[in-house]
Amino acid sequence: MVQAAAPGPSRDLRVLTAGDSASSRQLLTALKLRYPALQTDTDPAALEGRKGPGVCVAVGPAALRRALSADVKSSLVSVLTSSQVFRQIVGQDGLAPRERGSLSAIYADTAPATQLQLVAALFDAHITLGVLLSEASAYLEKPLRQAAAQYGIELVLEHVAPTTDAVRSLTRLRGAQALLAVPDATLYSPDTLRAILESTYRRGMPVIGFSAATVAAGTLATAYPTIDDVAADLSELIDGLPGSGAVLLPEPRYPRYWRVSINDSVARSLGVGISEKVINLGNYPTGRSG
Repeated sequence: MVQAAAPGPSRDLRVLTAGDSASSRQLLTALKLRYPALQTDTDPAALEGRKGPGVCVAVGPAALRRALSADVKSSLVSVLTSSQVFRQIVGQDGLAPRERGSLSAIYADTAPATQLQLVAALFDAHITLGVLLSEASAYLEKPLRQAAAQYGIELVLEHVAPTTDAVRSLTRLRGAQALLAVPDATLYSPDTLRAILESTYRRGMPVIGFSAATVAAGTLATAYPTIDDVAADLSELIDGLPGSGAVLLPEPRYPRYWRVSINDSVARSLGVGISEKVINLGNYPTGRSG
């Protein structure tokens, strides 16, 4: 449920959309409660034509591509786009020097460290965690290893070649007691995820998903931000910017706010007990809770 926030400072907030998804509609509703003068359009040129400086929010990958293709001059913040897709759109090597400070993002996926915090709480013991990575998600290896060291998790990583079947790659995760699925569209299409879940379920191997949708599909659990969390996070980012003069945006980052989703049926089937510690995990906006 979207909750109204206290009125923020007067700011020309422009929202670029593409398509009409339920998540984008919900985000717009939340932002309008915070910014009554919000302007929205599907055409970057129409938003750029507004008088005075402003901050433009690109909702989803298509809107981000559209904004960058149109070379919008406003400071641009991407939301509801995963870290992998954001990197693909702006370039695998990150932002060009001229773009730094003018383009930022709050990714749709939670940080690897957040997911491993959940893994550590779920199993509350030393565990060997398997992860499949493709070329497109190889950038996650370093933060995953850092988080694994932080939480005392043994990590088994398998890099999957483009022509290799992801399900067959599971056999190379030797000793893995659970699998962390990462938000990688080249590895986890709906069909592939279904096949992986069937294979891991037969082995009694829990799978940690990367979105609430993957939990509904049969993964054990995930840490994820709700649309309300994204709206609160985005509002704080925007309200923290200077009211006048040049706007220097922060580096693209993972969501600050998140909560946990559990598939209780899967937990019972796999014999995984869900503790109060797991249920109470999360980082919520001020004045809100799960």
